[in-house]
Amino acid sequence: MVKGLHLSLRRYVLWTLLAVGGVLITLFSIFSSDRFFQGMDGMLRHTMVRVATTTDISESSPQSVLNFYISAQFDQQPNEILESFSSKKLIPYQLEKDLKRDWFFTRPYAARFLVMVPLDNGEIRYVSQMFSGPRGRGKGPVWLSHELVSIFIGLAALGIFAASLLLIMRSVTRPVETLQQWAAGLDEKQLDAPIPTFRYQELNVLASLIHNSLQSVRQTLERERTFVNHASHELRTPIAVIRSSTELLQRVLSKEQQQSHMPTTNSKRVNALARIDNASKTMTDLTETLLWLARDNDQALPYHNVDVSEMVRQLCDDLSYLLKGKSVEVELIVPSTEMFLPDTASRIIIGNVIRNAFQHTDCGVVKINLQGNTLTVENHERVGGVDNADDAMFHKPELDDTGYGLGLKLITKLTEKLEWEFEAGAVPSGYHVKLELHEPNDPDT
Repeated sequence: MVKGLHLSLRRYVLWTLLAVGGVLITLFSIFSSDRFFQGMDGMLRHTMVRVATTTDISESSPQSVLNFYISAQFDQQPNEILESFSSKKLIPYQLEKDLKRDWFFTRPYAARFLVMVPLDNGEIRYVSQMFSGPRGRGKGPVWLSHELVSIFIGLAALGIFAASLLLIMRSVTRPVETLQQWAAGLDEKQLDAPIPTFRYQELNVLASLIHNSLQSVRQTLERERTFVNHASHELRTPIAVIRSSTELLQRVLSKEQQQSHMPTTNSKRVNALARIDNASKTMTDLTETLLWLARDNDQALPYHNVDVSEMVRQLCDDLSYLLKGKSVEVELIVPSTEMFLPDTASRIIIGNVIRNAFQHTDCGVVKINLQGNTLTVENHERVGGVDNADDAMFHKPELDDTGYGLGLKLITKLTEKLEWEFEAGAVPSGYHVKLELHEPNDPDT
Protein backbone atom coordinates (compact mmCIF):
# COMPACT_ATOMS: atom_id res chain seq x y z
CA MET A 1 0.00 0.00 0.00
CA VAL A 2 1.31 3.44 -0.91
CA LYS A 3 2.15 5.46 2.17
CA GLY A 4 0.25 8.70 2.52
CA LEU A 5 -2.53 7.55 0.16
CA HIS A 6 -5.86 7.99 1.89
CA LEU A 7 -8.93 6.96 -0.07
CA SER A 8 -12.46 8.04 0.72
CA LEU A 9 -14.75 5.01 0.73
CA ARG A 10 -17.62 7.15 -0.50
CA ARG A 11 -15.66 8.54 -3.45
CA TYR A 12 -14.15 5.14 -4.23
CA VAL A 13 -17.57 3.44 -4.42
CA LEU A 14 -19.10 6.38 -6.30
CA TRP A 15 -16.43 6.61 -9.00
CA THR A 16 -16.18 2.83 -9.35
CA LEU A 17 -19.92 2.43 -9.90
CA LEU A 18 -19.97 5.42 -12.26
CA ALA A 19 -17.14 3.89 -14.30
CA VAL A 20 -18.84 0.49 -14.41
CA GLY A 21 -22.20 2.10 -15.29
CA GLY A 22 -20.59 4.25 -17.98
CA VAL A 23 -18.89 1.24 -19.60
CA LEU A 24 -22.07 -0.85 -19.49
CA ILE A 25 -24.26 1.95 -20.89
CA THR A 26 -21.74 2.63 -23.68
CA LEU A 27 -21.56 -1.05 -24.62
CA PHE A 28 -25.34 -1.44 -24.58
CA SER A 29 -25.76 1.73 -26.65
CA ILE A 30 -23.32 0.47 -29.28
CA PHE A 31 -24.92 -2.97 -29.21
CA SER A 32 -28.46 -1.60 -29.57
CA SER A 33 -27.42 0.69 -32.45
CA ASP A 34 -25.66 -2.16 -34.22
CA ARG A 35 -28.64 -4.50 -33.72
CA PHE A 36 -30.98 -1.82 -35.05
CA PHE A 37 -29.07 -1.33 -38.29
CA GLN A 38 -28.52 -5.05 -38.77
CA GLY A 39 -32.25 -5.63 -38.35
CA MET A 40 -33.14 -2.91 -40.84
CA ASP A 41 -30.56 -4.18 -43.34
CA GLY A 42 -31.77 -7.74 -42.90
CA MET A 43 -35.39 -6.83 -43.64
CA LEU A 44 -34.40 -4.75 -46.66
CA ARG A 45 -32.15 -7.52 -48.04
CA HIS A 46 -34.86 -10.13 -47.59
CA THR A 47 -37.39 -7.91 -49.38
CA MET A 48 -35.00 -7.23 -52.27
CA VAL A 49 -34.21 -10.92 -52.71
CA ARG A 50 -37.92 -11.78 -52.72
CA VAL A 51 -38.63 -9.07 -55.31
CA ALA A 52 -35.80 -10.37 -57.50
CA THR A 53 -37.04 -13.97 -57.41
CA THR A 54 -40.72 -13.18 -57.99
CA THR A 55 -40.42 -10.59 -60.75
CA ASP A 56 -40.14 -11.69 -64.40
CA ILE A 57 -37.95 -9.46 -66.56
CA SER A 58 -36.17 -9.82 -69.84
CA GLU A 59 -32.49 -9.29 -70.53
CA SER A 60 -33.15 -5.98 -72.21
CA SER A 61 -36.02 -4.52 -70.18
CA PRO A 62 -35.30 -3.74 -66.49
CA GLN A 63 -38.31 -2.98 -64.33
CA SER A 64 -39.14 -0.87 -61.27
CA VAL A 65 -41.33 -2.58 -58.70
CA LEU A 66 -42.31 -0.94 -55.38
CA ASN A 67 -39.40 1.52 -55.62
CA PHE A 68 -37.01 -1.36 -56.33
CA TYR A 69 -35.10 -1.27 -59.64
CA ILE A 70 -34.54 -4.77 -61.06
CA SER A 71 -32.23 -5.58 -63.97
CA ALA A 72 -30.54 -8.59 -65.49
CA GLN A 73 -27.34 -6.68 -66.24
CA PHE A 74 -25.32 -4.56 -63.82
CA ASP A 75 -24.80 -1.76 -66.34
CA GLN A 76 -28.59 -1.42 -66.67
CA GLN A 77 -28.79 0.02 -63.14
CA PRO A 78 -29.17 3.80 -62.59
CA ASN A 79 -26.10 5.98 -62.81
CA GLU A 80 -26.13 6.64 -59.05
CA ILE A 81 -25.86 2.91 -58.39
CA LEU A 82 -23.10 2.48 -60.95
CA GLU A 83 -21.14 5.35 -59.31
CA SER A 84 -21.46 3.90 -55.84
CA PHE A 85 -20.75 0.20 -56.47
CA SER A 86 -18.48 -2.03 -58.56
CA SER A 87 -19.69 -5.28 -60.10
CA LYS A 88 -16.41 -6.99 -59.29
CA LYS A 89 -16.91 -6.55 -55.54
CA LEU A 90 -20.47 -7.80 -55.36
CA ILE A 91 -21.16 -10.93 -53.33
CA PRO A 92 -24.37 -12.94 -53.85
CA TYR A 93 -27.18 -12.15 -51.41
CA GLN A 94 -25.04 -9.56 -49.59
CA LEU A 95 -26.57 -6.14 -49.12
CA GLU A 96 -24.30 -3.38 -50.34
CA LYS A 97 -25.07 0.15 -49.17
CA ASP A 98 -23.68 3.63 -49.62
CA LEU A 99 -24.86 6.42 -47.31
CA LYS A 100 -24.32 10.06 -48.30
CA ARG A 101 -24.18 12.56 -45.44
CA ASP A 102 -22.67 15.95 -44.68
CA TRP A 103 -21.43 14.92 -41.24
CA PHE A 104 -21.25 11.71 -39.29
CA PHE A 105 -23.77 12.90 -36.70
CA THR A 106 -26.41 14.00 -39.24
CA ARG A 107 -28.93 11.87 -41.09
CA PRO A 108 -27.91 10.77 -44.61
CA TYR A 109 -29.36 12.90 -47.39
CA ALA A 110 -29.08 9.93 -49.78
CA ALA A 111 -28.92 6.18 -49.39
CA ARG A 112 -28.21 3.59 -52.11
CA PHE A 113 -28.67 -0.16 -51.70
CA LEU A 114 -27.79 -3.03 -54.06
CA VAL A 115 -28.13 -6.83 -53.90
CA MET A 116 -26.95 -9.40 -56.45
CA VAL A 117 -29.37 -12.37 -56.47
CA PRO A 118 -28.52 -15.59 -58.40
CA LEU A 119 -31.66 -17.45 -59.58
CA ASP A 120 -32.21 -21.19 -59.68
CA ASN A 121 -32.02 -21.23 -63.49
CA GLY A 122 -28.53 -19.68 -63.44
CA GLU A 123 -29.58 -16.17 -64.27
CA ILE A 124 -28.56 -13.19 -62.12
CA ARG A 125 -30.70 -10.32 -61.00
CA TYR A 126 -29.53 -6.97 -59.68
CA VAL A 127 -31.92 -5.25 -57.30
CA SER A 128 -31.33 -1.67 -56.12
CA GLN A 129 -33.14 0.96 -54.16
CA MET A 130 -32.37 4.65 -53.58
CA PHE A 131 -33.57 7.13 -50.99
CA SER A 132 -33.00 10.84 -51.09
CA GLY A 133 -33.83 13.78 -48.83
CA PRO A 134 -33.13 17.50 -48.54
CA ARG A 135 -29.49 18.52 -48.12
CA GLY A 136 -28.31 20.19 -44.93
CA ARG A 137 -28.42 19.33 -41.25
CA GLY A 138 -31.79 20.89 -40.65
CA LYS A 139 -33.00 22.63 -37.54
CA GLY A 140 -34.74 19.83 -35.68
CA PRO A 141 -33.66 16.56 -34.13
CA VAL A 142 -35.32 14.69 -36.97
CA TRP A 143 -32.20 15.46 -38.98
CA LEU A 144 -29.85 13.97 -36.40
CA SER A 145 -28.29 10.62 -37.12
CA HIS A 146 -29.29 7.52 -35.27
CA GLU A 147 -25.74 7.28 -33.86
CA LEU A 148 -26.00 10.72 -32.30
CA VAL A 149 -29.44 9.92 -30.92
CA SER A 150 -27.98 6.76 -29.39
CA ILE A 151 -25.20 8.83 -27.80
CA PHE A 152 -27.75 11.27 -26.38
CA ILE A 153 -29.81 8.42 -24.99
CA GLY A 154 -26.68 6.85 -23.50
CA LEU A 155 -25.61 10.12 -21.87
CA ALA A 156 -29.12 10.63 -20.52
CA ALA A 157 -29.13 7.10 -19.13
CA LEU A 158 -25.70 7.70 -17.59
CA GLY A 159 -26.95 10.95 -16.03
CA ILE A 160 -30.01 9.22 -14.60
CA PHE A 161 -27.80 6.41 -13.31
CA ALA A 162 -25.38 8.91 -11.72
CA ALA A 163 -28.24 10.83 -10.09
CA SER A 164 -29.76 7.62 -8.76
CA LEU A 165 -26.36 6.50 -7.53
CA LEU A 166 -25.80 9.82 -5.73
CA LEU A 167 -29.19 9.50 -4.03
CA ILE A 168 -28.40 5.94 -2.99
CA MET A 169 -24.94 6.91 -1.76
CA ARG A 170 -26.44 9.81 0.15
CA SER A 171 -29.00 7.58 1.82
CA VAL A 172 -26.22 5.15 2.76
CA THR A 173 -23.50 7.60 3.81
CA ARG A 174 -25.70 9.88 5.90
CA PRO A 175 -26.32 7.22 8.57
CA VAL A 176 -22.61 6.33 8.44
CA GLU A 177 -21.66 9.98 8.98
CA THR A 178 -24.19 10.17 11.81
CA LEU A 179 -22.60 7.10 13.36
CA GLN A 180 -19.16 8.69 12.98
CA GLN A 181 -20.28 11.91 14.67
CA TRP A 182 -21.97 9.97 17.45
CA ALA A 183 -18.88 7.80 18.04
CA ALA A 184 -16.59 10.86 17.98
CA GLY A 185 -18.70 12.62 20.60
CA LEU A 186 -18.84 9.71 23.02
CA ASP A 187 -17.50 10.48 26.48
CA GLU A 188 -18.18 9.26 29.99
CA LYS A 189 -21.44 11.23 30.16
CA GLN A 190 -22.67 10.17 26.74
CA LEU A 191 -21.99 6.51 27.49
CA ASP A 192 -24.87 6.48 29.94
CA ALA A 193 -27.32 7.73 27.27
CA PRO A 194 -29.20 5.17 25.13
CA ILE A 195 -27.72 4.19 21.79
CA PRO A 196 -29.44 6.06 18.92
CA THR A 197 -31.17 4.04 16.23
CA PHE A 198 -29.65 4.20 12.76
CA ARG A 199 -31.36 3.38 9.48
CA TYR A 200 -29.57 0.12 8.79
CA GLN A 201 -29.25 -2.93 10.98
CA GLU A 202 -25.52 -3.32 10.35
CA LEU A 203 -24.88 0.21 11.62
CA ASN A 204 -26.94 -0.50 14.74
CA VAL A 205 -24.80 -3.58 15.40
CA LEU A 206 -21.61 -1.55 14.84
CA ALA A 207 -22.85 1.20 17.18
CA SER A 208 -23.60 -1.41 19.83
CA LEU A 209 -20.08 -2.87 19.49
CA ILE A 210 -18.49 0.59 19.81
CA HIS A 211 -20.63 1.42 22.83
CA ASN A 212 -19.88 -1.89 24.55
CA SER A 213 -16.15 -1.52 23.88
CA LEU A 214 -16.07 1.98 25.36
CA GLN A 215 -18.15 0.80 28.30
CA SER A 216 -15.60 -1.92 28.94
CA VAL A 217 -12.73 0.59 28.70
CA ARG A 218 -14.50 2.95 31.09
CA GLN A 219 -15.13 0.17 33.59
CA THR A 220 -11.47 -0.83 33.41
CA LEU A 221 -10.36 2.76 33.97
CA GLU A 222 -12.77 3.15 36.86
CA ARG A 223 -11.44 -0.03 38.45
CA GLU A 224 -7.86 1.16 38.03
CA ARG A 225 -8.72 4.61 39.36
CA THR A 226 -10.54 3.12 42.34
CA PHE A 227 -7.69 0.74 43.03
CA VAL A 228 -5.08 3.53 42.89
CA ASN A 229 -7.21 5.76 45.09
CA HIS A 230 -7.91 3.09 47.69
CA ALA A 231 -4.39 1.70 47.60
CA SER A 232 -2.89 5.16 48.04
CA HIS A 233 -5.21 5.88 50.96
CA GLU A 234 -4.41 2.55 52.56
CA LEU A 235 -0.68 3.15 52.10
CA ARG A 236 -0.82 6.38 54.05
CA THR A 237 -1.24 4.61 57.38
CA PRO A 238 1.70 2.17 57.09
CA ILE A 239 3.89 4.92 55.66
CA ALA A 240 3.02 7.18 58.58
CA VAL A 241 3.82 4.33 60.99
CA ILE A 242 7.15 3.72 59.25
CA ARG A 243 8.10 7.39 59.41
CA SER A 244 7.12 7.79 63.05
CA SER A 245 8.93 4.58 63.97
CA THR A 246 11.97 5.77 62.03
CA GLU A 247 12.02 9.06 63.91
CA LEU A 248 11.69 7.19 67.22
CA LEU A 249 14.52 4.82 66.31
CA GLN A 250 16.70 7.76 65.28
CA ARG A 251 16.23 9.37 68.71
CA VAL A 252 16.91 6.05 70.46
CA LEU A 253 20.04 5.39 68.41
CA SER A 254 21.22 8.94 68.97
CA LYS A 255 20.96 8.52 72.74
CA GLU A 256 22.72 5.13 72.62
CA GLN A 257 25.56 6.54 70.56
CA GLN A 258 25.93 9.49 72.88
CA GLN A 259 26.11 7.16 75.85
CA SER A 260 28.56 4.76 74.22
CA HIS A 261 30.57 7.54 72.58
CA MET A 262 30.41 5.72 69.22
CA PRO A 263 30.90 7.74 66.00
CA THR A 264 27.56 8.33 64.27
CA THR A 265 28.97 7.99 60.79
CA ASN A 266 30.34 4.51 61.47
CA SER A 267 27.11 3.07 62.70
CA LYS A 268 25.59 0.60 60.24
CA ARG A 269 22.31 0.84 62.06
CA VAL A 270 22.20 4.60 61.49
CA ASN A 271 22.86 4.15 57.77
CA ALA A 272 20.18 1.48 57.45
CA LEU A 273 17.74 3.68 59.34
CA ALA A 274 18.54 6.61 57.04
CA ARG A 275 17.78 4.48 54.00
CA ILE A 276 14.44 3.47 55.48
CA ASP A 277 13.64 7.11 56.18
CA ASN A 278 14.55 8.16 52.64
CA ALA A 279 12.47 5.35 51.16
CA SER A 280 9.49 6.38 53.28
CA LYS A 281 9.81 9.95 52.00
CA THR A 282 9.78 8.66 48.43
CA MET A 283 6.74 6.53 49.17
CA THR A 284 4.96 9.53 50.69
CA ASP A 285 5.61 11.71 47.62
CA LEU A 286 4.55 8.95 45.24
CA THR A 287 1.37 8.29 47.24
CA GLU A 288 0.42 11.97 47.19
CA THR A 289 1.07 12.08 43.45
CA LEU A 290 -1.13 9.06 42.74
CA LEU A 291 -3.89 10.41 44.97
CA TRP A 292 -3.85 13.73 43.15
CA LEU A 293 -3.94 12.01 39.75
CA ALA A 294 -6.87 9.84 40.85
CA ARG A 295 -9.02 12.90 41.58
CA ASP A 296 -11.70 14.10 39.18
CA ASN A 297 -10.30 16.42 36.51
CA ASP A 298 -13.11 18.88 37.12
CA GLN A 299 -12.24 19.30 40.78
CA ALA A 300 -11.02 22.84 41.45
CA LEU A 301 -7.56 23.26 42.94
CA PRO A 302 -6.76 25.89 45.57
CA TYR A 303 -4.51 28.59 44.11
CA HIS A 304 -2.15 30.80 46.13
CA ASN A 305 0.71 33.20 45.57
CA VAL A 306 3.73 30.91 45.48
CA ASP A 307 7.40 31.86 45.57
CA VAL A 308 8.63 29.39 42.96
CA SER A 309 12.32 30.00 43.66
CA GLU A 310 11.85 29.29 47.37
CA MET A 311 9.88 26.16 46.53
CA VAL A 312 12.67 24.91 44.26
CA ARG A 313 15.32 25.51 46.94
CA GLN A 314 13.23 23.79 49.58
CA LEU A 315 12.59 20.78 47.33
CA CYS A 316 16.30 20.52 46.57
CA ASP A 317 17.02 20.47 50.30
CA ASP A 318 14.30 17.90 50.98
CA LEU A 319 15.56 15.66 48.17
CA SER A 320 19.24 16.09 48.92
CA TYR A 321 19.27 12.65 50.57
CA LEU A 322 19.14 11.19 47.04
CA LEU A 323 22.61 12.64 46.41
CA LYS A 324 24.28 11.20 49.51
CA GLY A 325 27.29 9.10 48.59
CA LYS A 326 27.31 10.50 45.05
CA SER A 327 29.70 12.88 43.36
CA VAL A 328 27.02 15.22 42.06
CA GLU A 329 27.17 19.00 41.84
CA VAL A 330 23.91 20.99 41.90
CA GLU A 331 23.87 24.35 40.13
CA LEU A 332 20.90 26.51 41.17
CA ILE A 333 19.96 29.62 39.17
CA VAL A 334 16.56 30.48 40.60
CA PRO A 335 15.89 34.22 40.91
CA SER A 336 12.96 35.27 43.03
CA THR A 337 9.75 34.57 41.10
CA GLU A 338 6.24 34.72 42.52
CA MET A 339 3.29 33.22 40.66
CA PHE A 340 -0.37 32.40 41.31
CA LEU A 341 -0.30 28.60 41.31
CA PRO A 342 -1.82 25.57 43.06
CA ASP A 343 0.70 25.03 45.85
CA THR A 344 0.37 21.28 46.37
CA ALA A 345 0.13 20.38 42.67
CA SER A 346 3.11 22.59 41.80
CA ARG A 347 5.16 21.03 44.57
CA ILE A 348 4.32 17.54 43.34
CA ILE A 349 5.25 18.28 39.71
CA ILE A 350 8.44 20.23 40.38
CA GLY A 351 9.42 17.72 43.06
CA ASN A 352 9.06 14.83 40.60
CA VAL A 353 11.20 16.64 38.03
CA ILE A 354 13.99 17.32 40.54
CA ARG A 355 13.66 13.83 42.03
CA ASN A 356 14.20 12.21 38.64
CA ALA A 357 17.29 14.33 38.00
CA PHE A 358 18.77 13.49 41.43
CA GLN A 359 17.92 9.79 41.25
CA HIS A 360 19.47 9.21 37.85
CA THR A 361 22.70 11.12 38.29
CA ASP A 362 25.45 9.15 40.01
CA CYS A 363 28.41 11.32 39.06
CA GLY A 364 27.96 14.59 37.26
CA VAL A 365 26.11 17.89 37.34
CA VAL A 366 22.45 18.80 37.86
CA LYS A 367 21.56 22.26 36.56
CA ILE A 368 18.32 23.90 37.70
CA ASN A 369 17.47 27.18 35.99
CA LEU A 370 14.35 29.33 36.50
CA GLN A 371 13.69 32.11 33.99
CA GLY A 372 10.31 33.77 34.24
CA ASN A 373 7.74 30.99 34.22
CA THR A 374 10.09 28.43 32.64
CA LEU A 375 11.90 25.90 34.81
CA THR A 376 14.68 23.89 33.16
CA VAL A 377 16.35 20.91 34.84
CA GLU A 378 19.34 19.21 33.20
CA ASN A 379 21.29 16.28 34.55
CA HIS A 380 24.67 15.48 33.02
CA GLU A 381 26.14 12.11 33.90
CA ARG A 382 29.94 12.20 33.97
CA VAL A 383 31.77 9.13 32.71
CA GLY A 384 34.85 7.92 34.57
CA GLY A 385 34.36 10.13 37.63
CA VAL A 386 36.14 13.15 36.17
CA ASP A 387 35.83 16.09 38.53
CA ASN A 388 36.11 18.84 35.94
CA ALA A 389 32.72 19.21 34.32
CA ASP A 390 34.16 21.09 31.34
CA ASP A 391 36.56 18.28 30.42
CA ALA A 392 34.32 15.36 31.39
CA MET A 393 32.64 12.87 29.08
CA PHE A 394 28.88 12.61 29.53
CA HIS A 395 26.33 10.00 28.56
CA LYS A 396 22.56 10.03 28.35
CA PRO A 397 20.70 8.16 31.08
CA GLU A 398 18.88 5.05 30.06
CA LEU A 399 15.08 5.43 30.00
CA ASP A 400 12.89 2.53 30.99
CA ASP A 401 9.48 1.96 32.49
CA THR A 402 10.91 1.12 35.90
CA GLY A 403 12.98 4.25 36.44
CA TYR A 404 13.33 7.53 34.66
CA GLY A 405 10.66 6.64 32.09
CA LEU A 406 8.01 6.04 34.75
CA GLY A 407 8.81 9.38 36.38
CA LEU A 408 8.46 11.18 33.07
CA LYS A 409 5.13 9.50 32.45
CA LEU A 410 3.84 10.64 35.80
CA ILE A 411 5.04 14.19 35.15
CA THR A 412 3.37 14.15 31.73
CA LYS A 413 0.03 13.19 33.25
CA LEU A 414 0.38 15.77 35.99
CA THR A 415 1.16 18.62 33.59
CA GLU A 416 -1.66 17.60 31.26
CA LYS A 417 -4.08 17.75 34.17
CA LEU A 418 -2.78 21.18 35.18
CA GLU A 419 -2.52 22.37 31.53
CA TRP A 420 1.16 23.20 31.80
CA GLU A 421 3.66 22.73 28.98
CA PHE A 422 6.16 19.95 29.51
CA GLU A 423 9.10 19.00 27.32
CA ALA A 424 11.72 16.33 27.88
CA GLY A 425 14.49 15.03 25.67
CA ALA A 426 18.13 14.21 25.24
CA VAL A 427 20.87 16.80 24.87
CA PRO A 428 24.43 16.16 23.61
CA SER A 429 25.72 15.77 27.15
CA GLY A 430 22.79 14.31 29.01
CA TYR A 431 19.07 14.85 29.49
CA HIS A 432 16.93 17.92 30.06
CA VAL A 433 13.40 18.67 31.19
CA LYS A 434 11.64 21.94 30.39
CA LEU A 435 8.57 22.96 32.35
CA GLU A 436 6.44 26.05 31.64
CA LEU A 437 4.22 27.11 34.55
CA HIS A 438 0.98 28.88 33.67
CA GLU A 439 -1.29 30.89 35.88
CA PRO A 440 -5.06 30.46 35.43
CA ASN A 441 -6.88 32.84 33.09
CA ASP A 442 -9.51 33.42 35.74
CA PRO A 443 -7.89 34.47 39.04
CA ASP A 444 -10.97 33.29 40.95
CA THR A 445 -10.50 29.71 39.72
